[in-house]
Amino acid sequence: MRPPRVTAIVLNWQALAETQVCLASLRAQDFPALSCVVVDNASTDGSAAALRAAFPDMALRCNDKNLGYTGGNNPAIAAALADGADYVWLLNNDATVAPDVLGRLVAAAEADPRIGMVSPLIGRGDAGGGGAPGYEFAGGLIDAARGICRMTDDPARGRSWQERHPDRFMLTGTALLLRRALIERIGLLDDRFFAYWEDTDYALRGLAAGFRNHLAFDALAGHGPKPDRAMGLARPHYYYLMARNEILFWRKHLGAGAMRPVFWTLRRQLLLAAQCRHNRVARDSIMAGLWDGLLNRGGAYDPARRMPALPRVLLAALHAATPRAAAARAR
Repeated sequence: MRPPRVTAIVLNWQALAETQVCLASLRAQDFPALSCVVVDNASTDGSAAALRAAFPDMALRCNDKNLGYTGGNNPAIAAALADGADYVWLLNNDATVAPDVLGRLVAAAEADPRIGMVSPLIGRGDAGGGGAPGYEFAGGLIDAARGICRMTDDPARGRSWQERHPDRFMLTGTALLLRRALIERIGLLDDRFFAYWEDTDYALRGLAAGFRNHLAFDALAGHGPKPDRAMGLARPHYYYLMARNEILFWRKHLGAGAMRPVFWTLRRQLLLAAQCRHNRVARDSIMAGLWDGLLNRGGAYDPARRMPALPRVLLAALHAATPRAAAARAR
């Protein structure tokens, strides 16, 4: 029997060095039926030309503007299905994978047709590094009715969640293998998210359609180190999209029942904004994201977006009244 056909998609935006490392690990996969597509999201650093020269064996799609994670991947996913792919592998450009990872993911999916998507364990740093790995993601669990979504970096806990709660088990999108039948059933990524939370949305949509999310605990992907986002060192779009999209996610899936998780999202993000008090850009990005989430606005990040003064004052008062904020002030 022929092996299933897999198309791997890697999205690049202004990150030549990271993407080169990722593609080198992708090129080293020992899976026999793999094709690779690089999508450049209108980078201005010359990375598209450099990637074309360094990886001529990989197809390169160039967008004329930054379409985000969803808009960058969706046309490539559709093209992969039109070309006959049995699976699509969405691999973050800051991830690295050992040569046997794809084979292990495909084997897990082929063993159970109910599985719609498969992820490896996500480790911190390079997957090929020595020593005992520190894990970033080892499974997630969602209770959509109560508006609760949890993740763990403990493989033992992740295994237990997967075995006991297959109808609520969640995955992250760092190195996500998607079955063709899943994509045909539930469609593409939701463009309203642009980036962040689109993977949680997709995993929940898969569960709702009767598929299972599966974590292959015998496979590992490394994920590049991240800045200390709690202190305002990430890019402004990260804060905006994370604040906005969590609200959009709960509103999409719970409708009028989203009040409780939206309230907790507001509390947590307001605490983060307070921690970023010395970085006005990060703080303003969080507040703008909360405002647009409450207004149910999706799409691309606009650095000119601001929360109006009155709701900002009201939310600041809400934050100041919480016991957690009072404890933080006391310290």
